[in-house]
Amino acid sequence: MKTGLKSVVLVFLISLFACNTNGINDQDVILARVNDHYLKYSNIGDYITKGANPNDSLQLAQSFVNSWVRNEILVQHATNNLPDSLKNFDKQLQEYRNSLLLFQFKKLYIDQQLDTEVKETEIEDYYQQHVQDFELKESIVQFSFIQLDENSPQLEMARDLFKNLGDTTTEKLALENFCVEYGKDYFIDDEKWILFNDLLTKIPITTYNKSVFLRNNRFIEFKDKPDVFFLYIKGFKVADELSPIEFEKGKIKKIILNKRKLVLIENMENALFERAFQQKNFEIY
Repeated sequence: MKTGLKSVVLVFLISLFACNTNGINDQDVILARVNDHYLKYSNIGDYITKGANPNDSLQLAQSFVNSWVRNEILVQHATNNLPDSLKNFDKQLQEYRNSLLLFQFKKLYIDQQLDTEVKETEIEDYYQQHVQDFELKESIVQFSFIQLDENSPQLEMARDLFKNLGDTTTEKLALENFCVEYGKDYFIDDEKWILFNDLLTKIPITTYNKSVFLRNNRFIEFKDKPDVFFLYIKGFKVADELSPIEFEKGKIKKIILNKRKLVLIENMENALFERAFQQKNFEIY
C-alpha cells in the first residue's frame, strides 16, 4: 500500500475510533504484518485518545506501527537464531511473577494495617538518640523577604518593616498584611527552616562564602532591576553544624514509618509461617 493511501486509511480509522467509544472490533483492520504475526487496529486502540485531533492521533498511530514492526522483526530474528537453552525463561518469569505478587500483597497489607500517626515525643526521642546523624551538609536559614518594583511608593515602609522586624504577633501581622497587599513575591514564614540554596533561587544574591555571608548579614536590601528585594534573616545554621529538630521532623517521621513497615511485614511473615507449621502445611526434608 502506498504511503499516501496508508495515511488516508489511518486517518479514517482514527477518526472512526475517536467517534465510536466501542472501537471497531466487529471488523478489525490489519495495520501491519511481520511474517505470520499481525498488528490489528484493536491492538493500538488503547493508545489513541478518544476525541483527539486526527492529525495528532495519526502521528501517534504511525509511530506505534513503525515501532511494532521494527521490534517484531528483532524479536523474530532473536527467536530464530537463539539456541533453545537461551530461550527458556520459565524460571525467571515465575520468579518475577512471585516478586510482583509479594510486592503487591505487602503494599496492600501495609496500606491497610500501618499506623501512620507519629507522635512528637517519638520524633524527639529518635532525634536525641541519633543526634550524631543530623549534621548539616549545607546551610539552612529562617527568613522573610519581599520583592517590590523599584518605583514602588512603598519602598520606605518595606525598609522600615524589615529592618525592625521582631517576633511579636503585631509585627508579624503588619508584615503579612503589607506583603499580601504590595509584594510582587514574598515569603514570611520565618519559623520554617529552608535550605539557603533554595533561597538563592528566589533572590539573586551573589556570595562566594555562604558561612561568612550568613554570619554578617541580618537585613539585606539590594536591587535587581526592575525590582528591589528586602530580606530579613532570622536564624541560620551553616554546614557541619547540628541540624535543628524542626528541620529534620519530616525525615525522622519517614524513618520511623519505614521501621514500622519492616516490623509489620516481619510479624505478618512470622505469623503465616507459624500458622502453616501448626496446621502441618509444609515439611522440610
